Amino acid sequence: MEFYLSHLEEYVKNMYLKFGFTEPHQIDMTRIAASLNIWIHYEHVNSMMIKHDGMYSIILNSSLSRKKQWEDFAHELCHVLKHAGNQLNMNQMFRELQEFQANQFMYHFCVPTFMLLKLDFPQLRCHAVKMIADLFHVTDEFASKRIELFEKRQIGMEFHKAWTDSLQIAAEDRALTAMMKMNSHAIKESHDALTPLPKALNSFLPLKDKQHIC
Repeated sequence: MEFYLSHLEEYVKNMYLKFGFTEPHQIDMTRIAASLNIWIHYEHVNSMMIKHDGMYSIILNSSLSRKKQWEDFAHELCHVLKHAGNQLNMNQMFRELQEFQANQFMYHFCVPTFMLLKLDFPQLRCHAVKMIADLFHVTDEFASKRIELFEKRQIGMEFHKAWTDSLQIAAEDRALTAMMKMNSHAIKESHDALTPLPKALNSFLPLKDKQHIC
């Protein structure tokens, strides 16, 4: 089955291609930040994004592991690229929406789908989690969640294909039934045209159309 990328997956792919990243080992947080003119700072605070005088900075919690810092960087990067406004002044539902979007972006940015599609996954899930965690430098928990999202996409695409195929088959069946009805009607009309007139109707024909036997 052909796998088509979602809008988010295509967006991430295009970003990585602009950076020149096509393989997991090429992904470099520092190079990404430099390419986007984003400053990275490490402090003993929760990771966050700030904007000052038109310049963006991402502050990462210095007490976290490198893997967790990379995950936080991707989350905050979504706020830089796609969101505006101060969350402290936002409606709660809008703030929750932004956080949901940032989390979705984080999973797809840290482990891009177009790179996942190149991999041969081991049969055991625990081995697959370990492989993703090592290749993309993310935590095991993160890798497990990313595989779950990838599997859901595949299941959704398979369901969509099965559904569209069933609609196509149903449409073809209806077209065939309609054609058979039309052919049956045409055959009936042809048969009726060849059937002799009843004697009762023959008496109404003009005299010149009747045959006379002498």
